[in-house]
Amino acid sequence: MGDDPKKIAVIIQDRQDEALRMAVGLTLADDHITVINVGSPIESNEGNDLNVETLDMMECDRLSINEADEGFETITMQDLPAKLLEFDHVLPY
Repeated sequence: MGDDPKKIAVIIQDRQDEALRMAVGLTLADDHITVINVGSPIESNEGNDLNVETLDMMECDRLSINEADEGFETITMQDLPAKLLEFDHVLPY
């Protein structure tokens, strides 16, 4: 009946706090969540730091075009389109 876990990508562009908060919320559905930052490096603040830590505890993949994003695997903009084809849903923020 479609109970298989979905692969969901949350794309971080401008609204970092909302994207990270949404990604954490999506972990409750037992889907596989990947966060991909295509904007500026993730700002270090209490909310973002807590959400990134939670995503780490939930074993979510974290990718970024910015090498400055600590704990994120670096991906190039050239490799991003092929990566996005792996997902059932892509949510931009």
